Parts: sequence; structure tokens; C-alpha cells
Amino acid sequence: MNSSFCSFRDSLLLFLWGGFVLWLDLSKQLSTFLHPSLQPYTVTAGALLIVLALFSLRAVLMKQKETDPDSHDHHHEHSCCHGHDHLKDASDHNHDGHEERNGHDSHDHHGSEGAKLGPLIFKSLVLLLPLAVVLFGQNNHYTISTINNRGIVQDISKLPTAKASESTAPLPKTSASDHAATSAAAMPIQVIDLLYAVQMPTYREDFEGKQVELIGQFVPLTTGNPKGNRFQAIRLFITCCAADAKPVGTTVQYDKPLKVSEMGWVKITGVPTFPMEGGRRTAVLIASKVEECPAPAEPFVY
Repeated sequence: MNSSFCSFRDSLLLFLWGGFVLWLDLSKQLSTFLHPSLQPYTVTAGALLIVLALFSLRAVLMKQKETDPDSHDHHHEHSCCHGHDHLKDASDHNHDGHEERNGHDSHDHHGSEGAKLGPLIFKSLVLLLPLAVVLFGQNNHYTISTINNRGIVQDISKLPTAKASESTAPLPKTSASDHAATSAAAMPIQVIDLLYAVQMPTYREDFEGKQVELIGQFVPLTTGNPKGNRFQAIRLFITCCAADAKPVGTTVQYDKPLKVSEMGWVKITGVPTFPMEGGRRTAVLIASKVEECPAPAEPFVY
């Protein structure tokens, strides 16, 4: 197999991978695969892959220039012409045998190139397979089977790296008039915040009796739901990347009829409560409004 072809193949793969990483960043899709703290390093690595691809391509072009036929013939003319006459008789004497061997060697050479072509194509396809999976796969779409297999986490202690939202940090104490003025506006929160509130009494006090707004994916609640008016709102929590995503969820109680597809995105407005159920404290969001909505720009929580 021609080494120049292999080098060109390597340059192309480097360029494709580097360009793909930068495209994910520019199209705002990198956040669906990586934790924000890792994204700057990934973008830098993508840029370095582009640089390596350019250097590799430059080396291939320089090598081709050095082995250019015109340059080779010119060098051969100057360095070998004086010894050509001296070796002519010996060359003529062995001409027939040389032609026979050359034909045999050429046949073997083409056969070995064909044998190497298959593994080379296979290796190239393996390196390109992850790109195809991301481009034509489900990306950040998880099925209900994936959620059930991984289990929905409702205990914050099982997520040691989780952080509460800045928007739902403990609120300053307000007077009755201040509370009346702000109660009409629902406070945006994350599912992870309700998990924190279950474990932290002081944090819990800042949610009780207040209108909140939460976006999550709809998961039917098949157990512990005798009245059929509860479901779970879940988000996927990642520590490093999408591969380690864990579903975190809270129970939502909604007394009106609701038709939402499994794993569909919903915006929920309601009041959090923290009752004791089954011998432990839990979070139940009493919803006054549930409506379908588009998926957020960043589907994961951290």
C-alpha cells in the first residue's frame, strides 16, 4: 500500500474529527454530550487535531514533490549516465532473466496491496463510526427503557457532585406585602433543587408555599399511584459526559386529565410540598398547570 495514500488517509481522519468537534461547539450541541467544565478542553483538542492534519498533509505533499518523476529522471541522468556504458553488456546478458523475475515480483506486489486494502478500509470505517452515530443517531434522546434500566434517582446523596441552581439559592426573608407581590411570578427551578430541599430543612423552607416552574421529561408513575394523578418529571444528570447520565426525578401530582407522550418535555407550574410517605420524606410538586414544551438547549443538569 502506498505510504503517501496512508498518510493522506490519516490527515483526512484528523481533519474530520477536529472539524466535527468544532462543529458541535459552534452548533451548540457539545453541551448534549459533555459537562461544561470539559467543553473548553475538548474544543482545544479539536483545534489541535486540525493543526496536526495540516502538518500531516504538508508532509505528504513534500514527500510527493521529492519523489516526482521529473526530478528523479534528472537526478538519474546526472549520476548514472557515466556508468551506463560500462554496465550495458552485463545488463543485456541478464535481461531475459530480469524480465521474468520482474513480472513475478510485480504480481506479488499487487497481490500484497490488495491484501492490505481490506484492513485499511475496515480501520478507517471504525474510526468514522462514532461520527456517523452522532450525526444519524438519537443524540440526546433517551427512551423510557433506558430510564427504567438505570433507575430514577430521588436521593441527593447518590449524586455527590450535584449542585443546587443559583436561581434557587436560599431566599431572603420577605414581608407579607413582598410575598403577595412576587407570588404571581413562578420561580424557575430544577428537579435537582427539590432533591436538595428534601434533605435540607432550611433550603426546604424557601420552597414551601411558593409557586415554582420546572421543566422535565414526562415519565408515567406505575407504582404508588392509586388515584392515577401522579407522574414523575425527570432530567438526566451527568458527572462527566452523556455516557454516565443518571435520571433524577421528582413526583408531580396533577388532578386534571393529561395526555403527554412518554419522555415528552413538559413545563410544570405548581407548589412544592415535602410530605412523609413510606416512612421517609419526599418531594411532591402539586401542579396547577402542565403543558408540553420544546426541549431546553441544555437537556442535562449538573
